Amino acid sequence: MKKYLNILCAIGMVTGLASCEKDLEVYSDSTCRLNFYYEKVNTRSDFYPEMAEATYSFVYGPSTLTEDTLWYEVETMGFLSDRDRTVTLVQVATDGNDAVAGQHYVAFDDATLKSKYVIPAGKSRAKIPVVLLRDASLKNESVTLRFSIQANEYFQLGYPELATRQVTFTDQLTEPAEWSYNPWPEYGDYSLKSYFGEWGPVKFQFFIEETGKKWDDEYLKELRDGDNTYFTYILRKMNKRINEVNAERQAQGLDVLKEADGTPVAIDGENAAYYIY
Repeated sequence: MKKYLNILCAIGMVTGLASCEKDLEVYSDSTCRLNFYYEKVNTRSDFYPEMAEATYSFVYGPSTLTEDTLWYEVETMGFLSDRDRTVTLVQVATDGNDAVAGQHYVAFDDATLKSKYVIPAGKSRAKIPVVLLRDASLKNESVTLRFSIQANEYFQLGYPELATRQVTFTDQLTEPAEWSYNPWPEYGDYSLKSYFGEWGPVKFQFFIEETGKKWDDEYLKELRDGDNTYFTYILRKMNKRINEVNAERQAQGLDVLKEADGTPVAIDGENAAYYIY
């Protein structure tokens, strides 16, 4: 009897599943939405606001560089299209020193960018440019350009937290966003600052000269997410070189390396002790 009951239950389950499948509606929402794409974000809970912020400095480039282009990837939600679709960006005001279109960056509606702000037919992703201008004022100040996707005839907004990006740029050495960004806040502070210590222009210039690297956001991201052996090597090397240079300076009757406020240059992050010995 139990055998027959099991068979009947199984038949009932199969019948129920078949009924559910018949009730499923075919996806037919024609609304297409647009987000900025983040390579390591698989779910919305993976996103942290700091990921939308970046820094840039013309100081790393040649003196003849008058403008530079940053590329941002966008991704669609919804059906693909058999025709090109325009992407619309708009500047968003901040509480800081906002960049000025035509002075610090090429306006998003400039005719020279029209052909670049497009999702090609049959594609769900594209990279769109933001062109920064090396205005003379950047020698003495930093400006912030916050920009957001704007709804148009092709796209509505996607997830609110993935709709806006920001870049703060200058023509001076400034603290990169990646320096204090903590990729795993739920486990503690694992920012680069927690290893190398507080950012400072003297310290950073020292790192640049000693390694031949830019120490910009791109390099810092590679350093943090890359090979742990190389990370340890750089951390120990910088600590060793600072001590050697300071010893040489003191032998010459000079003071140790310091920032403008008198803070000694050192590898003194709270996590540094685990690597330096």
